Amino acid sequence: MAITTGNLTRVSNSLKAFLSLSHLRQNGLQLFREEQRIASGRQLLSAGEDPVSAEQITRLSQSLVSQSQVLSNLRHADNWLSAADSAITEVSDLLIEAARVASEQAGSLQSAEERAAQAVVVDGIIDQLLNVGNRRFQGLFLFAGRDVKTAPLNTTLGRVTWTGDARERQTLVDSAMAGGYSISLADLYGLRQSVTGGYAKYNQVLLTDETRLGELDGALGVGIRAGSIAVTEQGVGTFTVDLSAAETLADVVARFNAEAAAAGTGLTLEINPADKTTLRVSSAAGHGITVEEVAGGMTATDLGLRGSTPAGAAPTRLVGSNLNRRLTATTALSDWQAGGVVLTHGVQISNGSRTAVVSFAGAATVQDVLNRLNNSGTGIRAAINEDGDGIVVENLLSGTPLVIGENGGNDAELLGIRTLDASVSLSRLNGYRGIHPIAGQNDLRITDAGGVTFEVNLDGCRTVGEVMAAIQSAATAAGASLTVGTSTAGAGLRLTGAGGGLISVERVGLSPVAAELGLEGTGTIPGVLEGANVGQFYQTGVFSALYRLRDALLADNSSEITEAGAQINALQTHVAAEAGRVGARARSMRDRLQQTEDAVTATTVLLSELQDVDFTEAVTRFQQAQTALQASLLASSQSLNMSLLDFLR
Repeated sequence: MAITTGNLTRVSNSLKAFLSLSHLRQNGLQLFREEQRIASGRQLLSAGEDPVSAEQITRLSQSLVSQSQVLSNLRHADNWLSAADSAITEVSDLLIEAARVASEQAGSLQSAEERAAQAVVVDGIIDQLLNVGNRRFQGLFLFAGRDVKTAPLNTTLGRVTWTGDARERQTLVDSAMAGGYSISLADLYGLRQSVTGGYAKYNQVLLTDETRLGELDGALGVGIRAGSIAVTEQGVGTFTVDLSAAETLADVVARFNAEAAAAGTGLTLEINPADKTTLRVSSAAGHGITVEEVAGGMTATDLGLRGSTPAGAAPTRLVGSNLNRRLTATTALSDWQAGGVVLTHGVQISNGSRTAVVSFAGAATVQDVLNRLNNSGTGIRAAINEDGDGIVVENLLSGTPLVIGENGGNDAELLGIRTLDASVSLSRLNGYRGIHPIAGQNDLRITDAGGVTFEVNLDGCRTVGEVMAAIQSAATAAGASLTVGTSTAGAGLRLTGAGGGLISVERVGLSPVAAELGLEGTGTIPGVLEGANVGQFYQTGVFSALYRLRDALLADNSSEITEAGAQINALQTHVAAEAGRVGARARSMRDRLQQTEDAVTATTVLLSELQDVDFTEAVTRFQQAQTALQASLLASSQSLNMSLLDFLR
């Protein structure tokens, strides 16, 4: 720390003044800096004082901001999960109460009046579960998925209807990792355990120039990994096509053909006009063609073109594999299959007391079809399935039977949304009571339109398709003219055959299967027997089970009460599992919260050591600087006040 020297007797007054002023400035600046350190509490006032420490402080400050935000996220998620856990406990208690009602009323000693009184209790449970499902937390709906500003349940269609979002809310739980913390009401109440429809698999959707690569599953079903491919026209040359920036099939074709022409080959690439589901490379001169990967890429494989074709009669062609274009909202109906899909009659939808005829006149895209179905006012939600090759339908209304059938044509069949199909489990029939064939004996006796009678054994059948196959096999073995399909009404079976007589079905022995399949009786039209709707589709979950219990109590139906009670017991197990899942997630979130709090503390301590001032040391330095300044002022005053006599001494 500089102090002005008094040895200035042999210099000029101007130099003495300059040196004194310089030292005073240094001492004043040092005093100012020490004063600023004390006032700000910061060790470094500028990065230039210690660049290494300044860089560490900046990095730690950024890390602390990130950790603090993650900490805030984790606290919010922890509170959210705690609120959900409390609500789930209420749901479990309400289901226990409903199960108690079902158990008490399942016997034969209760009167119709007693059961009607208990139906009121069940209505109260439904209302309470509705309130829990629409519970808010911090002004947001707790079980609404990502759509937290819209109630997931409503009663605008007469019964509890789920219109919520099933997606999971996520938050950053680490600097580069997101974690889910919300519980969808659909999961908690078991509202999305199954859907209907999606039976028509549109895995032959036609390719067009405008088809985006993102719409393609590719030859391996994993999409198109765009990169480069190497192409050889034997005897002519090899060239490389970079497809990394291609967005549509038109881009792929254009880039390929441009590179082929630049290399002097006669190869061309096009969408295969023979099927419009593959690509095709052609050599006008009949040369052999080879398409290979470049540098370990997968583009040629994904495009279905990797391989070779030998030379031959012109033109030679290398035909690729199906690119498996997925359905999207913008897919044109004309591209669904060769010749397109023409929907001329519409479909009939019945969901409880709500019915509608949905017309597809003027519909041009998948989205048009979905809009018509979703705007039918019947409490359904239609969407493209996860595989992107069909349409599925959810019944959003609790406890009501959904049936989608034909309206005089085959539109429901074309769309794959008939309620009953070969893939449906027999356990879903008759309100999830299934069918009950008697082991070791035949179950049906069928007489076709030509008078041929045969019997069918349904032992071991698990799906509607297996039942249809068993009937068809028995008919063929008996020489009967009979074809089995699903009914145009949408939720039953249909028997047709040649001949002018009526088709009839009767039970064999004590087997109830003829009635359970909706086929018992005689058709009214020669050669046709339309079965009753026994495969109606019900929404799964707590409300459907409770409505079933309530309706069974009002109807004084003991067997239905028992069935509803079994559903409620199963849902208790489901809710308990959800509670366990929430508890495990909450525990994990709290562990992360503790770890993040520890990390924030450690970072704060380290940052404090680097940037916070030691006040004892700072005050000492301040006092030293103050003393130095005072000494400089005194020395400068003495030296600058020297007379001529002092100079001559």
